[in-house]
Amino acid sequence: AVVSTQSTGAFLSDRFPRVITRSMLYCFDENRTQTDRDVNALVSKNKIRLFTLRSPSPSFIMVTTTYFDLLRAELPQLNLSAGKVIETLSRLSEQTFFSAVELKGKFCLSDDSIRALMNAGLLAYYPGRSNYEFSIPNSASLVDGLNKGKTEILRTLRMCSSKEILENDLLLMKLRCKNLGIKYVIYDLIGSQSVSVQITGMGNLIKHKEKN
Repeated sequence: AVVSTQSTGAFLSDRFPRVITRSMLYCFDENRTQTDRDVNALVSKNKIRLFTLRSPSPSFIMVTTTYFDLLRAELPQLNLSAGKVIETLSRLSEQTFFSAVELKGKFCLSDDSIRALMNAGLLAYYPGRSNYEFSIPNSASLVDGLNKGKTEILRTLRMCSSKEILENDLLLMKLRCKNLGIKYVIYDLIGSQSVSVQITGMGNLIKHKEKN
């Protein structure tokens, strides 16, 4: 079963909405094909939404009701009605990118509204695609923090003589990714098979995995 993004609350900074990466789901089920099927089924049922956040593919996941609550809180501050946007996104739950024509026609958004959404971090423009994606605030900081956190933890593991470290020791270290949440980064590394975990009497042992 796909883990709820609410479970990230214990280690994801309050600065960011409750969003997880697809890699994190692979921590809970080694059958990646089945996990991907589960994700696609939940998307089609409008239970979760996928975001690319400028990654090569839709790699970030948020519970749909959580995202819609975010829109209900943010859009009125931009003098925009959340109702039409939410209703249209609900109908087009499997669509990630939208053209300017679709934003104006299907969502009834003006040029000023589109600019306001982009300034608020709720809409991202992709010049290479000439399309827009509904987004989440602070997404650039989240993605940047995640990438830097992964680099930092992997560097730390490589510096260890055995290329392994107890998770509790890692959590005590003064790493720059602490604002994001070290466990958040660890889960992504496990799911992406960059590190492995061994349960020991002293706690979880995080091991660096060499690329083949």
